[in-house]
Amino acid sequence: MIRYSEIVQNGQKLDSEKKANKGEGISLRKTGILDKDKKDKEEEKDAINEARVYYKKLFTLANKVQSWVRKNETINIQLIVPLLRSIIENDLIDSLYYYLGFEGHKGDKLGAHSIDVTIFSLKIGMGMGYDNKRLLALAMIAFLHDMGMYKIAENIVNKKGKLDKQEFKEIQRHPEISADILSGLGDKYRWLADVALQVHERADGSGYPSGLREEEIHDYAYIIGLVDIYAAMIKDRPYRDRIEKNRAMRDIIAFSRGRFPVKIIKVFLNQISFFPVNSYVKLSDRSVGRVITTNPDFPLKPIVEVLYDSLGNRLAEKRVVDLSGQTLLYVIGSVDEKDII
Repeated sequence: MIRYSEIVQNGQKLDSEKKANKGEGISLRKTGILDKDKKDKEEEKDAINEARVYYKKLFTLANKVQSWVRKNETINIQLIVPLLRSIIENDLIDSLYYYLGFEGHKGDKLGAHSIDVTIFSLKIGMGMGYDNKRLLALAMIAFLHDMGMYKIAENIVNKKGKLDKQEFKEIQRHPEISADILSGLGDKYRWLADVALQVHERADGSGYPSGLREEEIHDYAYIIGLVDIYAAMIKDRPYRDRIEKNRAMRDIIAFSRGRFPVKIIKVFLNQISFFPVNSYVKLSDRSVGRVITTNPDFPLKPIVEVLYDSLGNRLAEKRVVDLSGQTLLYVIGSVDEKDII
């Protein structure tokens, strides 16, 4: 887990796309509207229901892990592996990602954070072209990497103000604590401890606990380290309100340069998108919509559900537009959820 104070405050501005016929509005006609038939809607509903069931299973398991760690009991890896394998083999990664965007746990819970990191990491793993075996390995370490936080005093973890020097040093101990706990699983899972120790290392040597650089750091650690930052930023924390998703993406772009491999940053941006699922955007006709699907081939042109017209009036009928098929309609900026709800 990472505090937002570790991130550069002002993110790099996104490169703007060409604005042909600037100033022209557009009437949202049937062109570009995605209409699903009944069968598609039923299948989508089934997928979301299945994702909801698996999310609850993950949340229950995350709470068990927390209990085991705090009671100094052995982690039952045999309960964890089958559930993660089932998610991968049943192609539930995307369903869980969308469920997370629209319904996932909204509170400040370490267990929920481990689930967020796991699902985001699996999305990146898919984008990296990992097979099921590597996806399972990535999911295992993502789910378990932060266990050391359960051993940190709650008055430090939940502190609302800025951490003092000693408290920050205590937080920085958690990768070593996680590695120590995972070492107790035996030689077969020794690699889990090794990777957990690297999650907060950075390619430029600025990370901790060992100041490793570049190829000394495992790709799994880079992936988890990057999504750990994003997952922490977009949720409320005791010491700050959540960061609006589009702003979080901009800040990560600025922060990650030199700290993470370019190949992983690119996959992260393609899989999570400049405009993540369930973030709100303003369009070139001044209407406001919510991102419901990303377009990996067109990261600046997501599929958007238009919610408000150019005058700020709530639309009575649901309208969905795939911006990749539009030439006059495009995203001109982000909108904070607090200004919508």
